Amino acid sequence: MNPAEHPSFQAVLATVRGKVQNYLDKSDEVIAEVARTAPVGVSERMTKLIARKGKKIRSTILSLIATSSSEPADESRIAHACAGIELLHLASLVHDDIIDETTMRRGERTAHVEWGNKVAVLIGDYILSQAMCSVINEKSREIPLTLSTAANSLIVGEILELDNAGDMNLSRSKYNAIIEGKTAALVEASAKIGAIIAGFDAQRIEACGKLGAHFGLAFQIIDDLLDYGIGATNLDKAKFTDISNGLVTLPLIYYFESVSAEEKTELQNLLKRAAEPGVPEEICKRLETAGAFEKAKETAMQHIADAMEIADSLPMTEHIESLKTFLYSMTERGN
Repeated sequence: MNPAEHPSFQAVLATVRGKVQNYLDKSDEVIAEVARTAPVGVSERMTKLIARKGKKIRSTILSLIATSSSEPADESRIAHACAGIELLHLASLVHDDIIDETTMRRGERTAHVEWGNKVAVLIGDYILSQAMCSVINEKSREIPLTLSTAANSLIVGEILELDNAGDMNLSRSKYNAIIEGKTAALVEASAKIGAIIAGFDAQRIEACGKLGAHFGLAFQIIDDLLDYGIGATNLDKAKFTDISNGLVTLPLIYYFESVSAEEKTELQNLLKRAAEPGVPEEICKRLETAGAFEKAKETAMQHIADAMEIADSLPMTEHIESLKTFLYSMTERGN
């Protein structure tokens, strides 16, 4: 299929999300109740954060897989599982924005800009604890265990990223370990939880987890490219955040692998001056010329191909077909 002939990621997401909208709406109700019943000082802030609607990519994947078996879908189980995933994701964004010193998220001021670092950290902690509470009554022990394992991976991935910030010799294997933790783990958990709710056997649950992991890896690599403005449309956060924070992502790794020692030194010197006007654009120009962006895009597309192969092994229901369309559209994500 030619990407140019395929609907955009945003259009596909809207269509696919519509197929499971009732579960997502029910999940919103669960989350809104968490915010409403939170203590004074937390409730108002959490209400403001959840009003900033995200794309719900992870809970859409969870819902599509959860409703793909021949068994009747359990709306309450799906809604609470989606709430757990979305709350964990929101908590991670609040904390990430503090770490990255991001000032805008989803078109509005970030939590730490709005309320200060101390309050933002605590709000993120509260949301994280409520993510776990959302699935505490799940009849399958594997679901809260999967969600808590994902939370651990998110934290470890972020620590690994911070420990390696500024390392211009970052290896591809260490980079993969970072994004497997900070991004892919939550998508993997979403797909696994969906498979558990669908009643799939252990082998198929693991396969769905791998599908989610491949999707998450592709998602993060595309995110790396968007940070440089590559393919970006209506980006809801500032460009060149990774460069400014000294983060070495896949395009830079591919560049360093392909150029001479002299060119590598030149770019390293440019990276030290990344805050200066015009320097990020010069960095982009060099990466573009070396084919680093194209190579990173090819890597993302390979992960999508691997995810599609797993999807082909699942029951060919309407929702799995929708999932496959959604997976494919990721290669054209613009924000």
